[in-house]
Amino acid sequence: MIKSMLFFGLVGGVGFPCLGAVDLSGREAKRAGDDILFFCDFESQTWYKEWGMRRKDSHTDVIAADPGRKFRPLRGKALRIKVDRGGHYGVSIQFRFKERLGREPEEIYFCYYLRFADDWDPARGGKLPGIAGTYGRAGWGGRRVNGRNGWSARGLFRGQKGGKTAIGFYCYHADMRGCYGSNWVWDKDRLGYLENNRWYCIEKYAKMNTPGRNDGILRGWVDGRVAFDRRMCARAMRIRSRSSRCG
Repeated sequence: MIKSMLFFGLVGGVGFPCLGAVDLSGREAKRAGDDILFFCDFESQTWYKEWGMRRKDSHTDVIAADPGRKFRPLRGKALRIKVDRGGHYGVSIQFRFKERLGREPEEIYFCYYLRFADDWDPARGGKLPGIAGTYGRAGWGGRRVNGRNGWSARGLFRGQKGGKTAIGFYCYHADMRGCYGSNWVWDKDRLGYLENNRWYCIEKYAKMNTPGRNDGILRGWVDGRVAFDRRMCARAMRIRSRSSRCG
């Protein structure tokens, strides 16, 4: 039985942070030029091939309508992701920089559009899209990071309270405590507390710290407004202690 749904609209990755919400379709995408590394609008039923996947996950569908869950399109179609009742898994989609581009960036910005469906009511938290360099060694599933074996800054959501779902970063970093990542909710002006049945523009930016220095950066925006800004130099934190790029 399906527990709840969420929808994803346009997804794009660019090399540098933009100021405010962005529109990566049509002329806007072309105007950004070489800064765009990847763009997907989920208009095609074979969208997964754009991500380098052989087949789509059974938890996903591309849709233009879902009146039972009060879905309204942002622009064209969207990727619908289901979470089974009693479960926590939605889908795992990765863009592998090294394989696709032949390199890994030191900094990356990306945005996506997110809508929680009418039946979205999670009792506990889970993951949302984010950025990582785990390399099959550390940075997920209780595999502690030591600054040399990997890192991650995935998105998170918490159990819904008062009709709102808090989102943020779930980060495995060089100065983490314990085996599991740090939870950083986007609580600036409560911008990271999202309602069901409306679209949000979610933007994220990560810049790797210089090994030996606390100068890494994590930032987040909701609908063009800064919701989170953790500059590692100011908060005495590090993502890594030796060179490892955005994976």
